[in-house]
Parts: sequence; structure tokens; C-alpha cells
Amino acid sequence: MVSILVSCGGNRTATSSNSLDDIKQTPKIVFLNYTIKKDNNGKKTIDFISSKKVDGKLKNQKKFLDKNGHAEDLICSQFDASSATLSQQLIKNPLLKHVEYVDETKNFRIVKMELDSADFTVRLQLYPETKYIAINYNNEKRPLILTKVSEL
Repeated sequence: MVSILVSCGGNRTATSSNSLDDIKQTPKIVFLNYTIKKDNNGKKTIDFISSKKVDGKLKNQKKFLDKNGHAEDLICSQFDASSATLSQQLIKNPLLKHVEYVDETKNFRIVKMELDSADFTVRLQLYPETKYIAINYNNEKRPLILTKVSEL
């Protein structure tokens, strides 16, 4: 007796265009590291340090600001190729720190310290159509720094 084994299996082929679409659809979070410095005249400059992109989605991330900060706070904005605003995020003034401590009488005190320089990190949900990320002062149009997403 001769037995014949027949199997039915579909051939699957993955095309490169399908895998590219899947990669583009994966949500990305970007961590941007900057340093801000204030010179003797009070002029502030921001320099880009580094970035890191990871897969993921931020929870409860609002696309636009629902409250205004102080004049010295920063706004981080994402723009598309036509300079349309995709999202905005408020960054509290990185040069202003509040430190809590216990004094000699064992009472809590808060002291406000103004720094000359500081490093800060911005965490953003990176949208697929984002081409530029800008940081500017609250209520100002001209950015202190403009970062191309293609260079991250």
C-alpha cells in the first residue's frame, strides 16, 4: 500500500511596499535634548544636543495648548512642509527652578533660582507629516531654534 500525503498551503509573499507602509504607520515618540544659555546681556540661545526616536504613542497628548504660560516659557511646535502648525506643547522656563528645603526652624521654604544655563528634554508625539520642530518664546512668532525632522 502506498500512501500519498498532500498538503494545501498558500504561498505568502511579503512585498516591500507593505512593510514600508507598516513602518510609516507605526507611531513614534521623539525625545529632543537641548541646552539653553543666557549671556550677560540677558539674551538667550538654544542649542540642539541630541535626539532619540522610539516606537510608541503618548497618552493624553493634546495637539494644541489649552492654557497660556508666562512670557519666559517656551513653546515647542511641529510644522508640516507648508508651515502649518500640527501641534504645540508648553515648556516651563528651564532657566527658572524652584527648590524646596527645610530651614533651621523645620519649616518648608521655597526659593526661586534663576540659572545661567540648563539642559532640557522635550518629549513629543511625532506626526508622520512633521517636517520641522521649532522652539520659541511664548507669544512670539520667531523661533529660537528650528530643527529639521529629517536630520534627527
